[in-house]
Amino acid sequence: VSDAKMVVEYLTSDLHVPGNHIQLLLSTSIEECNRVSSCCDFAAILGLSTNTDIQHGENILIYFAGHGTTYECADYYQKETAAALGTIEALCPMDRGPKPTATGIPDISDREINTILAEIAKKKGNHTTFILDCCHSFSITRG
Repeated sequence: VSDAKMVVEYLTSDLHVPGNHIQLLLSTSIEECNRVSSCCDFAAILGLSTNTDIQHGENILIYFAGHGTTYECADYYQKETAAALGTIEALCPMDRGPKPTATGIPDISDREINTILAEIAKKKGNHTTFILDCCHSFSITRG
């Protein structure tokens, strides 16, 4: 939470980005989490592609501070780039479950993030920076 707030402070104070151009999603603890964070985070990031306030070619910054993880992947493509090492890396939303379950909140996989970033690029251009302040900051260059 403090890292994200420092990024906002830097953007507004040093770079003079208007506050209404910043969307800050925070949860300081599971108890304070009043939303299904992975769904909201996912929707908020994907919503950048359809946000009419963002013009094609404008800069977009996405910053994630939190936890990441990896999973073994049995069906990866052998001929993909060096980044495809048989694992799926993922961002862990605040309210994720301790184990994958039918009712648990799933992690957000690198494949899902790549799909979202491709959609943003298609609609808004290639001026998106995605900063991952977490362990397992996956290879965004894949795919």
